[in-house]
Amino acid sequence: MITVRKTFATDGPIAQKLGRYEKRDSQLQLADAVERTMAHGGVLLGEAGTGTGKTLAYLVPAILNGNRMVISTGTRNLQEQIFFRDLEFLMDALGLTIRKAYLKGQENYLCKTRLHAFVHSPKCLSYRSSDVSQLTRWANLTDTGDRMELADMPDDDPIWREVNSTRETRIGARCPFFEECFVTRARRVAMTADLVVVNHHLYFADLATRMQGGAILPSHETVIFDEAHLIEDIATEFFSTKVSSLRTDRAITDALAAISAAQFRDDTYENERQKMGRQIISLSSNLFDQFRGAEGRANLDSTRIDAAHRQYYHKLDSALESFELTLRHLEGLEETVDHCAHRISAIRDDLGDILERNDHRYVYWADTRRRSVILGASPIDVSEYFRNEVLFKRDTVVFCSATLSTDGDFRFFKSRLGIDFDAEELLLDAPFNYPEQARLYIPNHGIDPRDDKFTENACNEILQLIALTNGGAFVLCTSFKNMNAIFETISQNWFGPVLRQGDAPKFSLIEQFQSDPASVLVATTSFWQGVDIPGSGLRLVIIDKLPFASPADPIVAARVAHLNEQRRNAFMEYQVPQAAITLKQGFGRLIRTADDRGIVTILDSRLHTKRYAQSFIRSLPNAPIVDDFTQLKTWWKQTY
Repeated sequence: MITVRKTFATDGPIAQKLGRYEKRDSQLQLADAVERTMAHGGVLLGEAGTGTGKTLAYLVPAILNGNRMVISTGTRNLQEQIFFRDLEFLMDALGLTIRKAYLKGQENYLCKTRLHAFVHSPKCLSYRSSDVSQLTRWANLTDTGDRMELADMPDDDPIWREVNSTRETRIGARCPFFEECFVTRARRVAMTADLVVVNHHLYFADLATRMQGGAILPSHETVIFDEAHLIEDIATEFFSTKVSSLRTDRAITDALAAISAAQFRDDTYENERQKMGRQIISLSSNLFDQFRGAEGRANLDSTRIDAAHRQYYHKLDSALESFELTLRHLEGLEETVDHCAHRISAIRDDLGDILERNDHRYVYWADTRRRSVILGASPIDVSEYFRNEVLFKRDTVVFCSATLSTDGDFRFFKSRLGIDFDAEELLLDAPFNYPEQARLYIPNHGIDPRDDKFTENACNEILQLIALTNGGAFVLCTSFKNMNAIFETISQNWFGPVLRQGDAPKFSLIEQFQSDPASVLVATTSFWQGVDIPGSGLRLVIIDKLPFASPADPIVAARVAHLNEQRRNAFMEYQVPQAAITLKQGFGRLIRTADDRGIVTILDSRLHTKRYAQSFIRSLPNAPIVDDFTQLKTWWKQTY
């Protein structure tokens, strides 16, 4: 009989398959804990540092357990690694076959209904005919409809937004292409699988759907959350209500395209409908422009909604209602048009919920972006939702991440997700020799983030550091403003390639970085986590400031106020541990294997001057701290 312990033994199936295998006690401890939790039910919190082998540690007991389960990851990269590499390897090694499925969010799949409407609409003429032809040819050949197959299509290609499936545009069983639908096919496979691999966005989309009486994923007794530190943010997103000018415009545009594609016997009012559509788009623009401000999210408080705003809102609502009624009274109404009417009705409901602002459990906000303005309402506390919809509805819930704890315990993570009952906790260090492999450099002349010359001083420090390591550096910034300012200075003063997040797709930037050992990559949020560059290519990680979430962000501000109202210390209970987890993620970019060597630098002087600094230090791996550049230089020359 195959057991977890036999699987990880030095003469076990994994060792035999790999040929070169090193038994890791921390990996076996995590595997035992996962097996134990699955056998008896309950909740497990397992922090396993980079290099522990946590993915195989939970996959082995998952495969051997036999219960139907879902594995949810924070990133698509890890999702693909688990399904296409790790599960295949383990099934081969163990000689077992399980029914497994890989399911992405529906926006990753082609929608045949939208494609049909698109190619029959005037909007199609605004795209290059070669791009449209390529898309239609692929649509006729693909078995999956998965955007991943379109390797030559840029990540942000607008043509995909015209034809992909979305939660809003999906009609369901009434769709004329329902049986051919790629989302339908993928979900049917998932419904019969014993193990389904998804990402957190899709898992919470399923929860949101279940709260409305539907389902995306099969019923399951066990869920394993990898990269679990991301859960609160993603749960907040899915339990939020949002309406944007783009959402409104797209609903109207899709409705007009659906009418054009439909074969109505009597369409004498087409011009009038087109006129109504243009009027609604104009009214929508007028309303959302009233909330346009500085780029970013701002509180939608009472001072921002006055009589003028309400006048714009009521005009738009009235026009949407008239257009919806017009759609519902079309003779020979097709399902696609009827669905557009439902979408318009949903927009009216959501706008009303946001602008009336009558639920104290939510914070209301306006997010200004380059192409649109988004109005939204987000839950201040997701713990009740998560506890009721996940923890109390599953026999076994496993949380795994390299960064779940702060200051040596799980209190912060548990408080954010409503885990106020007994749960098994396992804290495993990474199997690396940090005292030998790394140094944490916190300059004794650290830079005060409040100093007007912070960026100038930071750039001087960065140039000195990358000269020491000859590049091979990530510069991780806490804001786009800092990122752009640092990029401009470094690119003018460094001989090697200087790359910036956003100038190319993420995978392309990583390839460019690895192609030249003198490269420097300046980045913000996307590169703090989920980036794995083992070896000497990445030798230096520089972090500009302690990554506190902006107190001006309305969701952060509302959560701080909520804790303070309970006479709790929001700064130490929420803001510090949240920042510590992010800092831990940034630190984790450096050492990925036992052979890696390098430096992590944090330029923020608060690590020398503030009482809370030790909470950050205790949350990081035990790399020796150096505060003098000369000492750092000596260690570097001895190491490289």
